[in-house]
Amino acid sequence: MKKLLKWIGIAMLFAATGQLIAAESYGKAEDPLVAEVLGMEIRTKDVSLMQAAIGQKLLEKYAKEHKIEVLQKDIDLYIADIDAFMAKDRKRREAEMLETQEKLKSGSLSDEEKKNLQSNLNVLESLEEMEVQEDKENAKNPEGALKDKQTVAKTFVKQELINKALYKQYGGRIIAQQMGAEPYDAMHKFLKEEEKNGSFKIIDKSFEAPFWSYYADESKHSFYKKGSKEEKEVLDKFFK
Repeated sequence: MKKLLKWIGIAMLFAATGQLIAAESYGKAEDPLVAEVLGMEIRTKDVSLMQAAIGQKLLEKYAKEHKIEVLQKDIDLYIADIDAFMAKDRKRREAEMLETQEKLKSGSLSDEEKKNLQSNLNVLESLEEMEVQEDKENAKNPEGALKDKQTVAKTFVKQELINKALYKQYGGRIIAQQMGAEPYDAMHKFLKEEEKNGSFKIIDKSFEAPFWSYYADESKHSFYKKGSKEEKEVLDKFFK
């Protein structure tokens, strides 16, 4: 997982729990002061945590300034889409598990083929066990399970709305990420602009290069070709 995905993921967790919204400082008092963002001190030895804290505060400010709010209908739709995807994926894996079990019964397999099939089956069975256990836990506390789903959904939907607003404001290239399409250039321009405006500053200079490393080597990213069919589909799905 790429670094920006990691810090956005952590940042969204902070946003969902509200840990940094009104905080005056982040981190342990004994840790070094590495950065400041919107008047909040950041003390940590972990660059990714500094990235997350800066990202969360800046994106929260951006959301407030642009009046970005998540509606309940958007949360419900997101949950329905995820539930449908998970159900479909579970059925696919169940079918694959049965197919793999049948293949293993064949007497014509080489030792290498058996090893690979068994390894794949072990993974599928482990995932199935985890899901069964999760189903049992959710059945014990359905209200809590729904609340957790809604919290996660709200966080992801809010990030999608922020991404749309950033792309509309700054434009630029888009990259494929595990959490969906990301307005790569827009996010970069936003962070640079916020730094220039004094919204944040990195005090520990050894943390500066790692903070910007995500944008330093563009060869690490998969950009949608400008004007391509794939880019149009992504724009229609994520940024309209």
